[in-house]
Amino acid sequence: MEEALETDGIPSSLLRQIPFAEIKAGARAALAEQEDRTMNEPYPVPARCRTEEDYTLLVAELLRMRATGTTAPQGELAGRLGIGKATMSERIKRSKELGLWDGQRLTNKASTLLTQWHQEQEGK
Repeated sequence: MEEALETDGIPSSLLRQIPFAEIKAGARAALAEQEDRTMNEPYPVPARCRTEEDYTLLVAELLRMRATGTTAPQGELAGRLGIGKATMSERIKRSKELGLWDGQRLTNKASTLLTQWHQEQEGK
C-alpha cells in the first residue's frame, strides 16, 4: 500500500496478485450459462401481446429461434401461437414502433426489459 501511495497509482506487484484468470473464467461461465438458457429454452410468448414485456419476449424468441437455425422463425412462431402470419407481421411492426426491435436485434430498451424479466424469473 505504501508503494501505491508513493507512486500515486497501483504498483505492478499488487496488480499481479489480482486473480484475473479466475475472474475471466467466472465471467465466461456465467455468460455461457445465460447463452445456454437463451438457446435452449423458448421464451414464453403470450398468445396476445399487450405490454412492452410481451413484445420483448416475442422478438427475443424470434432471435433465439433464428440463432438455433430455424429457417422461418416468424411462420413457426405464428403456428406455435395459433395466429396468422399477418398478425405476426403486425406484432413485429408494433415492436419496432415501441422501440424494442430494429429489424436485426433487440434495442437497448428491449435488452433492459429482458434483463428485468430474467431477474424476475430467477426470483420466483
